[in-house]
Amino acid sequence: MQLPFSLYLAFKYLKPKRSMVSVITVLTMMGIMLGVAVLIVVLSVMTGFDDVHKEHMMKLDSHIQVSLRGDGNYPAEPVLEALKGMPGLKASAPSVEGFVIMTPNGQTVTAVLRGIDPELEKGISDVESYMTEGVLPLDDETVAVADRLAMQLGTFVGDKLTVWSSQCLVSEDEIRLPEELTVSGIFSVGMYEIDSKLMISSLPTARDVFAMEQGVQTLRLLVEEPFAVEKKAVEIRERLAAAARADAKWSWFRYLQVRTWMDINQAMLSTLAVEKNMMFILLCGISLVATMSVTNTLITMCVQKTHEIGLLKALGFSNGQIVGTFFMLGSVQGIFGCLFGVAMGMWVSANLDAVLNFLRIFNPSLMSPEFYMFTEMPSRTTLSDSLSVCVIVMVFSTLAGALPAWRAARMEPVDALRHE
Repeated sequence: MQLPFSLYLAFKYLKPKRSMVSVITVLTMMGIMLGVAVLIVVLSVMTGFDDVHKEHMMKLDSHIQVSLRGDGNYPAEPVLEALKGMPGLKASAPSVEGFVIMTPNGQTVTAVLRGIDPELEKGISDVESYMTEGVLPLDDETVAVADRLAMQLGTFVGDKLTVWSSQCLVSEDEIRLPEELTVSGIFSVGMYEIDSKLMISSLPTARDVFAMEQGVQTLRLLVEEPFAVEKKAVEIRERLAAAARADAKWSWFRYLQVRTWMDINQAMLSTLAVEKNMMFILLCGISLVATMSVTNTLITMCVQKTHEIGLLKALGFSNGQIVGTFFMLGSVQGIFGCLFGVAMGMWVSANLDAVLNFLRIFNPSLMSPEFYMFTEMPSRTTLSDSLSVCVIVMVFSTLAGALPAWRAARMEPVDALRHE
C-alpha cells in the first residue's frame, strides 16, 4: 500500500542516511515516553487511593441513611414498613449517633459515638473485619474505640472511659451523670477522619449516653448497586412521600431526609477529585515540556532540509504537502512516545510496590506504609485515564510541528535552492 506523500517523507526524515535511527529522534521520543509514563503512574495511584477510600466508606457505613431533619429520633418500624418490598434494598440496621466528650488526664477530647445493633449491623457493614484488638461491643456499657482515638486517649482494651454528652449534662427535670464504659476492642479503618474520632457501642448503651428512651436517629440501608444510589435515594423519597400523603399518622415522614454515602462523604470525595484533577493538570506541564523537544528537533530539521524543501516546491509539491510533513513528523514521534510510555506506565503501576522497595534502598522513609496505613500501595490504571493522557500528548506533539511547518510554507523555491 502506498503511503501518503507527507507520511512517507516524515518517515524518510526520521531515518538518517548513515544509521538505522536518529539519536535525536530517540531522545525526543524518550522524553515523551517518560512524560506519558509519569502521568499514567500518578493517575493510577490517585485512582487507587480513591477506590480504597470509597471501599472503606462503604464497608464501615451504609449506602443510604434515613434520618430526621435536625437532631431528633423516630421509630424505625413504620419507615421499614413503608419501604418493605422495594427492589434493590438488601438490608437495614438502626443506629444512634452523636458527639461525646471525654477528659483523660485533664484534657478534653471529643469523639463520635455510634450505637448499633450488632446482629443487624452484620448485614450493613463489615466493621468486625477492622477489629485489631478485642471484640465488637455486644454487651451493654462496653465500647470499641478507633485506634488513633485510643492513642489520643491513652486507653487499651479493658480500660474504663467516662463519656459525657450534651444530653447527659442537664435534662428537663434532673442532672444526669456521665456513663462509664469499658473498652471491649480497638479497630482501624485506615482513614484518618474515621480512626481519629469514631467509637462504637451497642444501641442500648448509646441510648443511655444520649438520654434516649427509645427510637433511632438513623436508619441505615444497604442497596445492590452502591454506585447508583442517587436513583435509589429518589425512589425512597417518593415512597415515603406517598406514605405520608396516604395516611395522616405518617405525616412526619415528610421531615425525614435521605442521604447517600456520596452525600455524607462529599467533602472527602470532592477533595480526592480536586487533588486528582490538579495533579493531572500539573503533570500535563511535564508532557508539554517534553513535546517542546519535538519542536526544537523539527526546527533544526527544517533548517537542515531547506534545500530539499525548495526542490520539492520547484517540482510542484504544494505547501499543504510540505506543511503536512512536519505535522506528521510530530505525530509519529508522539505515537511511538505514547505507545512506549503507556507500556512503561502500566508496568510501573502493576509493580509499584517492587519499585518503591527498590527506591527505599536510597530513601527508607519514602511513602512509608506506617504513615499511609496501606500494606500495599493502591494503584489502578483505567482506560479513560490512559486515553486522556495519550490524546493530550498527541495534540501537543502534533502542534509541535506548527512553527517549523509555518517556516517551511513561507520558503520561496528560489531562495531555498540558493541556501548554503
